[in-house]
Amino acid sequence: MTARALKCDRSPIDDTIGWYNRTAETYAADTLVRNPVELRTAFLARLPRGSLILDAGSGSGRDTLAFLEAGYEVEAFDASEELAEISTLVTGRKTRVARFESFTGPQGRYDGVWAFASLLHVAQHDLPDALDRLAHVLKPGGWLFANFKLGQGERIDGYGRHYTDMDSELLLPLFGDASGWSEVLTSVQTAEAAFGEPTGWVNLLARKSPD
Repeated sequence: MTARALKCDRSPIDDTIGWYNRTAETYAADTLVRNPVELRTAFLARLPRGSLILDAGSGSGRDTLAFLEAGYEVEAFDASEELAEISTLVTGRKTRVARFESFTGPQGRYDGVWAFASLLHVAQHDLPDALDRLAHVLKPGGWLFANFKLGQGERIDGYGRHYTDMDSELLLPLFGDASGWSEVLTSVQTAEAAFGEPTGWVNLLARKSPD
């Protein structure tokens, strides 16, 4: 197979993961000093004290570490091999390398799933399956947090990263009655993304049906 053919076989998601691998140290250093305390607090308020959380797309390990320090048990994965190594060093817990599109785990294992600025890299047509995979590992009544950059549809940013931008109009139908979620809350805010870029966000808290 030629180099040209290999390049054509790469997907935008592959290129996105490649960017995070190449810039892992710089990206991690930047995100470790940004601290979404209010979002984590709102998430933890819905979970039993000391419960088990999955940090899905853990990046630098910042939030895994914060959950551990708050007295919760945490398991984590990230699609970037380099960020998973950094997360493991930061947290002292092994971070698994996995992608949302193929992630698997035991049914009903986690009280909460935290997907901070991570599901937003999944292709729009793959989002329903990715959410089903996360719902599978959530306990009945467990909570999912996720956030997306505010907008509509897929794009490639100036760094070459793939994004699926969402707003409430696009997001809420993914959590309809037939999808196994019983409560869905959304909010919109403006906050800094990595490297200090002011960004609009749509935040989501969704509860898996308790029965």
